[in-house]
Amino acid sequence: MRPRGNGILNGGDAVIIDFQGQAIRLPYERWLHITDPTGRHRYMIQLRAELELTLQDPEVIVRSVQDRATVRIYHKWFEHTAVGSKWVRVAVKFLDAGDAFVLTAYTERGIMPGEVLWWKER
Repeated sequence: MRPRGNGILNGGDAVIIDFQGQAIRLPYERWLHITDPTGRHRYMIQLRAELELTLQDPEVIVRSVQDRATVRIYHKWFEHTAVGSKWVRVAVKFLDAGDAFVLTAYTERGIMPGEVLWWKER
C-alpha cells in the first residue's frame, strides 16, 4: 500500500500519523461508511479536519468495551463544530505488524465509559 498523504484520492487510503508517530489508515471504504448520506454520522463529512486532529492530539484514549484487545477510542473536545460543542471520538483498530485503521468516527457529549489507557497531561 502506498500512502497518499492526508487526502483521500481516487478511492485510496489516507494515512494520518497519530500523536505517538503511529501511521493510522483511513480507508476510503471506512470514510464512505462514516459519511454515508443515509447514515447516523453523515455530519462527519464536515469534520474531517477534526477527525485528523483527534488522532494527532487526543485528550484521552479509552479501551473499547466491544473489542478490548484491538480497538482504542481516541477523544478530543471541540468547542465549535458544525454540530456544536462535542467530543470527537475516533475508533481505531490495531492489527498485527503495526497496522492500524479507523473503524468509525462520530461526536458525543461525553467520553466513552471504559478503561482509560491514556490522558493528555494538562
